[in-house]
Amino acid sequence: IVWNDARSNPSGDIFLQSFNRGTLTRVQSAPVKLNDDKTGTGAFHFMPALRNVDVQGNLNVSWYDRRLSPSTALTDVYAALGVNPRTSSTPGSNTRVTNVSSNWLTANSNIVPNFGDYTDNYIAIAAAKKGSTATMYAAWSDGRISDPQPFAANQVLK
Repeated sequence: IVWNDARSNPSGDIFLQSFNRGTLTRVQSAPVKLNDDKTGTGAFHFMPALRNVDVQGNLNVSWYDRRLSPSTALTDVYAALGVNPRTSSTPGSNTRVTNVSSNWLTANSNIVPNFGDYTDNYIAIAAAKKGSTATMYAAWSDGRISDPQPFAANQVLK
């Protein structure tokens, strides 16, 4: 499972905890932080998405993230790609999914909350001549044009 957790960062970090099938015993002795930016910046990390595993059984988790400008409403989507569900350490790097930050203070909408209430991702496996290729597709609500709209991106996984 993945969630936003405020135990070390009052603005929240993204954590992972895996369990053994059939017994629900913990795989890790403690939850694992997935966002790789420095603790103490005050950056918000929220609304993680986790859908399915890739060919190797690894997880791909995406979430809203304010690490590029922690004291503002500028928001991006980041992802931890290819995370072994049995890991006990933070991934070495995260991938920025968005190519433009959304300023949610200038995105006008009569919908509350105005930025949507989810992100989502899906791993699709396609057969290729030299094996299979996995691609992560991510979807989110984005305010870059001052009006919340759905956006999507994809990234081929190595």
